[in-house]
Amino acid sequence: MKKILFLTLIVVCTGAGLFFGNKLKFNHVESVTTINITSTVKEILPIAEYASLVYHYSSVITNSDVKKLFNLNMPLTEKKAIYTIDGTIKLGFDCKDITVKNQYNNIIVSMPEIIILSHEIYPETFSLYDEKTSLFNRYTLQDANNIQMEHKKEMEEKVKANRGLFTQARLSAEQQFRLFLESIPEIRDNKYTIVFEWNI
Repeated sequence: MKKILFLTLIVVCTGAGLFFGNKLKFNHVESVTTINITSTVKEILPIAEYASLVYHYSSVITNSDVKKLFNLNMPLTEKKAIYTIDGTIKLGFDCKDITVKNQYNNIIVSMPEIIILSHEIYPETFSLYDEKTSLFNRYTLQDANNIQMEHKKEMEEKVKANRGLFTQARLSAEQQFRLFLESIPEIRDNKYTIVFEWNI
């Protein structure tokens, strides 16, 4: 009876050892797989600023000015002008702020907020369309520079208020990044689902 009990304990202990040993080994492999996939995802994505949308514009600028004295318009000082100018605004994000995690066969890519990365105006396209000046108030080169800078600020505010542009920028980034990620054999072969989460 004691021998039978002893043999039974050996079998149970051996079986438990094999079970827990295999479980620990499986967990270790799963952890390594998770680390490898998230690391691979980070490696394949860009590491610098990424422009997902380039917005080109041509603007018509209307400007008017009159000198005042005691809050009253001074005679012969009113001037008006109409200009045109072109510019480019790039929307995107800094890729170093992207985080990646692997959960339940999903690759979850947390994306940073879309921002204006750059805004360039082209002074060579700054053209006078119409101008009316007065004897004591004429347009100067400094006026032209001020008008361009003021218009630049106005365009950035308009773009920030246009949520459709930001939606396009996010969809464009998702489309490009999905192509990057689906080219990774580990993701393609294991049929991982790619999920994008945006900081808005």
